[in-house]
Amino acid sequence: MTASRDFQWSEVVIQPPEDHFSMTELRRSLADAARRLQPGARVAVAVGSRGIARLAEVVGEVVATLGEAGARPVLVPAMGSHGGATSAGQADVLRGLGICAEEVGAELDASMDVRLVGRLRSGLPVFLSSAALDCDAVVPVNRVKPHTDFRGDVESGLTKMLTIGLGKEVGASALHRAGFRAFGTVLPEAAALVLGALQVPFGVALVEDTWHRLAHAEVVPGHAIVEGDHRLLQEAWEHFGRLPFDELDVLLVKEMGKTVSGSGMDPNVTGRFPDLLLPAATRVGNLAVLDLRTDAGGNAIGVGAADVVTERLRDKVDWAYTYANARASKVLSGARLPLAAASDEEAFELCLGSVVGQWADGPRAVAMSNTLEVTHLAVSANLVEPAVEAGYQVVGEDLRADFSSAGELRAIGGLRFFGTIDSLGRDAPGGRS
Repeated sequence: MTASRDFQWSEVVIQPPEDHFSMTELRRSLADAARRLQPGARVAVAVGSRGIARLAEVVGEVVATLGEAGARPVLVPAMGSHGGATSAGQADVLRGLGICAEEVGAELDASMDVRLVGRLRSGLPVFLSSAALDCDAVVPVNRVKPHTDFRGDVESGLTKMLTIGLGKEVGASALHRAGFRAFGTVLPEAAALVLGALQVPFGVALVEDTWHRLAHAEVVPGHAIVEGDHRLLQEAWEHFGRLPFDELDVLLVKEMGKTVSGSGMDPNVTGRFPDLLLPAATRVGNLAVLDLRTDAGGNAIGVGAADVVTERLRDKVDWAYTYANARASKVLSGARLPLAAASDEEAFELCLGSVVGQWADGPRAVAMSNTLEVTHLAVSANLVEPAVEAGYQVVGEDLRADFSSAGELRAIGGLRFFGTIDSLGRDAPGGRS
């Protein structure tokens, strides 16, 4: 397979500015908000399944502040059907995110039980976690960002956590019957019912920057959650990192998973939207993904957006978890299995060999770690100029992909993939990033 080993790459990066986020300011805002709680109140801290920057630290601050105010915090997973739609699975997801009830000093109630709290004008039922309903108050903690499947005034954020996440499998599945096309109106309407059924004194909204760092954390009053999500969504779009190319022939992604994106790989980056044909900044001809992150818990939802995966990825999939997510979202295509290549090299070769068209300067290709890490790329020589125009710096040129004898992709310049190399340049067994 000479094409993949001889393919010429350049390594490009955008260096991050100084990090100015202050956890001290968040603590102060939390303390002010928590003072309004009744002493002894049992407060659900609702947490989802995303790999959000400093999430465990933020949740720890919320729990500590509630305790200092005299409340009794309870961790409640708010992640719809994730974790295989089981109590144990959702607790495992939290642990995988570094959130352990004993360590943060809270109870844990991961029950999947729900109760009906009302119906939308369309007749669709709205269900809520019994664990949340049995508490005196609920404090959701979530990232605000563009959604992977629809556009609306509110997308991913506190509103969606309260309506979809806290609905557990039953509630998430019920609201998804409306279809993503209707979510722009369904979520605010469902939020009105939820906020009437739960006491939500405040929520904690998080916004990340282009480098997947926490850029902003805001304590949003419960009555202003929908408005706050709308306002912060605009800020999230300003920070959102995407590829600076209109069209690619090949996109090679190291890893996917629910902690990266609700769709495994963010379609706002790949252009591969699973349901609606939303406007895409980048059009991708052939897409290969090489691995499933361990912290995805086997959930490979979104794998259907790829054209090629590896046997490594395929063998890590827990299909029960993945199908549960597909059923709840009503987007079955997200669980389809693409071509499965025996190695990383074969996956890249399949994509390169299936490019349609003729170009004097060869296929346009990008390799990246995952769809969160858009500031460090390997690009084909014909994409260096547009990358530099977009603000990237070239840190390596005339590079070749480093494949092991078994076809495992170890690195492209300083962009690490799998395995390690010892001091003598030999394959080191068992090394995997």
